[in-house]
Amino acid sequence: MFGLSGRQIVLLLLLVLALYAGSQLIPAYFHAFQFNDFVMQEVKFALSAKRTPDDVRTHIVEQAKELEIPIDPHDVKISKRGPAFTVEFDYFIPIDLRVYKHDLSFHVSETGELFEK
Repeated sequence: MFGLSGRQIVLLLLLVLALYAGSQLIPAYFHAFQFNDFVMQEVKFALSAKRTPDDVRTHIVEQAKELEIPIDPHDVKISKRGPAFTVEFDYFIPIDLRVYKHDLSFHVSETGELFEK
């Protein structure tokens, strides 16, 4: 077939499969990286932006929807301890490789200072 040996055909098929898997996994990890960075910045600058816990939660959920990450507002747990607060939640990004379905799991935990009205 096209002057290729059996070994070359197998290697070519493996290369195509690796490229397809990469085209599914790389965007998911990139979105997760962007989202984790957004959460870190949101928590870090909550005090200077004068955001309340509900504002922080709302911004996190809006960004997740923008990046197509399935998170509900009740998934984002915010605990306060004095002037500090902690945002903590888990999220999953589904990966469909047609023959194999997998959920990439991520955990976010960030602590910052809080503005209280």
